[in-house]
Amino acid sequence: MIRYFALILLLATAPGLVGAQTGAPTPLTCLLAPTLSSDLGSDRGGIVVEVPVSRADIVEQGQVLVQMDAQRVAAELRLIDIRIEALTAQIGRSARLSRANLTSADEMAQMRTDLALAEAEADRARLELERSAIRAPFAGVVIAVDIAPGELIGTEPLMRLVDISTLRAEMIFLDAAFGQIENGAEVELAIDLVGQQVTGRVVAIDPILDAASNSFSVVAEIENADLALPAGISCRVIGWR
Repeated sequence: MIRYFALILLLATAPGLVGAQTGAPTPLTCLLAPTLSSDLGSDRGGIVVEVPVSRADIVEQGQVLVQMDAQRVAAELRLIDIRIEALTAQIGRSARLSRANLTSADEMAQMRTDLALAEAEADRARLELERSAIRAPFAGVVIAVDIAPGELIGTEPLMRLVDISTLRAEMIFLDAAFGQIENGAEVELAIDLVGQQVTGRVVAIDPILDAASNSFSVVAEIENADLALPAGISCRVIGWR
């Protein structure tokens, strides 16, 4: 309902907009949004020991964003490695004795089983050690940090990461424009706030009209590798091709 009244108000204050629908489609609204936005967290509790990034930092995929305390897991892994080393040596000695019929086959099988279990425990410990570092799932910009060293965390979000290397121009059109826009079409956009003109390519068109406002959405992607355009600003359609 809010969307319906907002669109009615926009039409009332922009009388030339309806006439524009008879030519090239003109959206009621156009807004630049990030292609990816992720609230990052952990599926395990623990104490935060380091937060090496801050708000507005640009990070690479795989970069450590939060480091949790992993001393206990590291100590467990060292103990497991010692046990694996001891079992490996014991199996080597027993194999020589087995050839002389001084060690039974059952004893050898049990030692090999113990070694396999220890190696599985080591794999699990290494996984836990790796998961103690929360890494960036994609390259992007940190826009919120809600954690500090020394804090005990649960499963709540710790920070937000967005990817603005490609932006999405989210446009809303009246139903009269439905069918006039095709996937893959190029749209020329003016970004008045920064004084730039860019080209986007349509990647999604809503197949269903919003009954309350008689409108539908179209999404176009815009390359922004140099991060010159900020997300969250309005845009204006100036042409199609």
